[in-house]
Amino acid sequence: VLSLVGSEMCIRDRPLSVAADDHGACGEPFTPIYEIQGDEDESPSHGQVVVTEGIVTVDLQKSSELSGFFIQDRKGDRDPATSDGLFVNHRDYWSPSFDPSVGDLVRVQGPIDEQYGFTQMEWLDEGTICDSGFQLPATNVSAREFNANPEAYESMYVRFPRQMFVTDTYNQHRYGEVWLAEKGVVKQPTNEFPVGPDSEALAEDNMARSVLLDDSSTGSDPRPVPFTRKEGTLRLGDTVNPLVGAINYSFSQYRIQPQDPASVKFVPRNARPAEPNTKGDLVVAGANVLNYWTTLGGRGASTPEQLAVQTEKLVAELRGTGADIIGLQEIENDPTHTPITTLVAALNAAEGDDVWSWIGPHDANVYPILNEIIYRNDRVETVGDPVTVIDPIFDTIPPGRTDPVGRRPVAQTFMFNGETFTVINNHFKSKGCSGASDLDLDQGDGQSCFNATRVGQAERVLQMVDDLVAATGDPDVLVIGDLNSYLDEDPVLAFETELVNLVREWDNDPYSYNYFAPSLSAPWIGRGLLDHALATPSMADQVKRTEVWHINADEPRFLDWYDPDVVAPGPYRASDHDPVIVSLKLK
Repeated sequence: VLSLVGSEMCIRDRPLSVAADDHGACGEPFTPIYEIQGDEDESPSHGQVVVTEGIVTVDLQKSSELSGFFIQDRKGDRDPATSDGLFVNHRDYWSPSFDPSVGDLVRVQGPIDEQYGFTQMEWLDEGTICDSGFQLPATNVSAREFNANPEAYESMYVRFPRQMFVTDTYNQHRYGEVWLAEKGVVKQPTNEFPVGPDSEALAEDNMARSVLLDDSSTGSDPRPVPFTRKEGTLRLGDTVNPLVGAINYSFSQYRIQPQDPASVKFVPRNARPAEPNTKGDLVVAGANVLNYWTTLGGRGASTPEQLAVQTEKLVAELRGTGADIIGLQEIENDPTHTPITTLVAALNAAEGDDVWSWIGPHDANVYPILNEIIYRNDRVETVGDPVTVIDPIFDTIPPGRTDPVGRRPVAQTFMFNGETFTVINNHFKSKGCSGASDLDLDQGDGQSCFNATRVGQAERVLQMVDDLVAATGDPDVLVIGDLNSYLDEDPVLAFETELVNLVREWDNDPYSYNYFAPSLSAPWIGRGLLDHALATPSMADQVKRTEVWHINADEPRFLDWYDPDVVAPGPYRASDHDPVIVSLKLK
């Protein structure tokens, strides 16, 4: 019989016996659970057949659950280094005569195994329900106490009494996993501090206060999606208090498994925002549109239905910004220009008039996606043709890759009420490491790969700013886009030597993206600002407000356009990046 424990396989090769001579009667001598666990990573009883007793704290015997139950010693040994809990691998239908429930005191016999680092009773030779009706209190533990020595809490029934904040929902729909953290949503270290001791300390603190909540199942793609609030979402910043369940270990992560995922009640603390609060007389926005491709089966939509939903949601987002000019990133690089013209046509259909235009073709390298700028022709007019940069810092193709190291920036000068200004739209090289070498290798400082290239791209765009000011005779320039660099990373700091960082000036908690892939070797995780707006000093003087519209980064990814049956309403989760919106009063 095959059994899945934390989605990892073990084998139960013999049925539960009716009676075993060495099993004994309830209350007779047995090996306490804390002695089975010991104070090391591996059980001192590994490979041995033992008899033990404990109270069932969490019962997950169904094949759709963890195929077993957790037991805990009635009193424990009061030693914080040893766990008082044990997982028993057993399904409820294997032996109808032995089907324990929460609160039962049981006596069990079986071999002890280390299942991918998780101590468990591999199968049952014998089991007896000794008594019922016990209420074993959960052990209170803070996230920091738990993460300091998680092995000491393995299989124990625990309670995190402090308020826990939702800090990641990436695998909520895939594996029923939600990351939680004490003291608020985890923040990207290099979004808060430049590279150095402070960012390193924050990275360690992020790991110390984070806990993984699982849905007590072994399957994937659970339906309905667990932990979803009645509003249809679970947003970063929502809270739960208290959090109670048993601790198990699988796929290199300790996780808390509740008796019933539906009993975990989240409190909404981060409501979906209404329309942005724009000011002034003209609005410019930047938006990463998450691979808008009209060629089906590429980086974006695979079906006409997906494309229709993606288009509809992007129209809702772009119109919702209230912007007159929008710089778009991640538009399919198609020589027919079908993707950008399709999106503009959809915007005009929603407006009921042909008020949106595209600046037109411009030189682009062979990267599969490119930058575009659209504008309301009833509000502004273009001055001259779009301008881009042809330079190795964007166009070099690293060894082993077919794509260049970046997308060329695109700039357009506009006129509004007799005033001219220029917008430069950017999408810098990602943090992915394929093809990285020399200074572009990950330096272990939290900025990941190709940081040197991104710095070079920032320096080249600064030169582009100077060139455009000289060519137009106007000092007003706005630099927007996805820089793939957090607020205090080197490329952004390079920009700030000459430009004013508008989001830093207007937002005391700036973020537009959430990345959460915790590991002891790479704990650089959390919310951060990848999407930026910077301005020349003269342009900054005309800014009345800068806002990041948090409609995407805080939402679970399964609510985007991928599955048309479960999308979020309107603009919410139209992309994985939040749009950045700049309100201007030109003078």
